[in-house]
Amino acid sequence: MRIATMLLAALWLALPGAPAVAAWPDRPITAIVPFAPGGGTDGVARILADQLGRALGQPVVIENRGGANGNIGAVAAARARPDGYTLFFTTGTTQAINPALYRNLPYDPQRDFVPVARIGVFPLMLAVNPAVPAQNIAELIALARSRPGALAFGHWSAVYLAAGKTFVRQIGAEVLDVPYRSSAATMTDLVAGRISFGIVDLTVGLPLARGQEVRPLAVTGARRSAMLPALPTLQEAGLAGYDFSAWMAAYAPVGTPAEALAGAAAAMRQVLGNATLVSRLAELGFEPLPGDGAELAAFTATELARWREIVAASNITVE
Repeated sequence: MRIATMLLAALWLALPGAPAVAAWPDRPITAIVPFAPGGGTDGVARILADQLGRALGQPVVIENRGGANGNIGAVAAARARPDGYTLFFTTGTTQAINPALYRNLPYDPQRDFVPVARIGVFPLMLAVNPAVPAQNIAELIALARSRPGALAFGHWSAVYLAAGKTFVRQIGAEVLDVPYRSSAATMTDLVAGRISFGIVDLTVGLPLARGQEVRPLAVTGARRSAMLPALPTLQEAGLAGYDFSAWMAAYAPVGTPAEALAGAAAAMRQVLGNATLVSRLAELGFEPLPGDGAELAAFTATELARWREIVAASNITVE
């Protein structure tokens, strides 16, 4: 009886006009962002979500799950139902830095997620308060060495703390580091001259540099930024191997169907190839560097190993 019923069902589905199995996506998709609204990651995510929704024919809805240096959002994404309707728009903070910082992380960036696509980077720059008597990196290094403990830099998360400590260690100077709770608080004190310099992403730093409220001296990545092409890298200034940026990528919960992964990756390639979108992201200080899931998996593994070394060398701890 059961076999007969199955055969009848198969014949009925084969008839003209029978309903087809729904193709992905057939309803809205949630994209979890592990940071609060208003920041650079959130801004990029919202632009991408709008364009991805157009490409996929279904809305992509941002869900901000900020807190605990991104860990709250990462756990929410890892535990989401892997049905193809949850994506995770995140950064190296959750996927590479936190695993090096926290002993008992409640998620695993490789075991709990499937890489979907690389998105790009937020280039960082080293900027000083205009009252600091240094017009370039060589002068800043000389100033820091000549006045031990007189200069201070600000930071508000692990990537900026590590970038600053690595800079100080490589130049062989004694510089104070001052922790803040947000980029806004850090930049307020940098503009006011309460700290000497900071390493900040271009999303935050560019408007202040254009208004001459801070003086940018160098970018921190391995190559110059297209947004500040005249600004040298710290490698060019003599800091061998110095390379820090804040990267962004898309993941999905492990177990997500292959059809959804392939569709999301294809849509991401499509929107990141749009010149108008690239221009909009550039206004936020973001540089698209698209890549597929395999490239992202290899990149994540490399970043995990690199950040374990950085955290150990910089002696960074979390409370």
